[in-house]
Amino acid sequence: MDVQNILVPIDYSGDSQGALQWGASLVEKYGAKLLLLHVIPKAVEEVFPEGGAFVSSTSSFHEVRAPGTQPFRRQPIIIDLVDTAHTELHDFADKNLKDVVPVQIKVAVGRPAEEILRVAREEKVDLIVMGTHGRTGVRHLLLGSVAEAVTRHAPCPVFTVRIGFEAAP
Repeated sequence: MDVQNILVPIDYSGDSQGALQWGASLVEKYGAKLLLLHVIPKAVEEVFPEGGAFVSSTSSFHEVRAPGTQPFRRQPIIIDLVDTAHTELHDFADKNLKDVVPVQIKVAVGRPAEEILRVAREEKVDLIVMGTHGRTGVRHLLLGSVAEAVTRHAPCPVFTVRIGFEAAP
């Protein structure tokens, strides 16, 4: 088997940490490249800062502001979630891999299963190593399974890792 590129999707669960350890071990065994992927649902967040005090009177609300200043207008602050996620993933890799293997970091925006499959195809991945939460029954139906969707549609073998154990309800 010729394994040159290994993809490990990271969601920061215990299962994905276990998958990272397995992925790193397989990278060392095969001399492959390791690609870590984290998927976020959107690229930016608008946050409206708090400001301008409001005082209640019996008839209406009045803005309290210093004389001669402009009325308070809430201006959104745009937070780049991709940059933040990229930094967090880098920190996660540094903490958990301790420079054992070289790693490439990638952040995608969208639905996790779709983005994992897209990146696997684009990067010509030979193996996906991912955690699975192991949900069954109604919880599986309601929450779905990223690992199951990836396993069903992946362009390569998928090695699933389940570290945590949840007792059946």
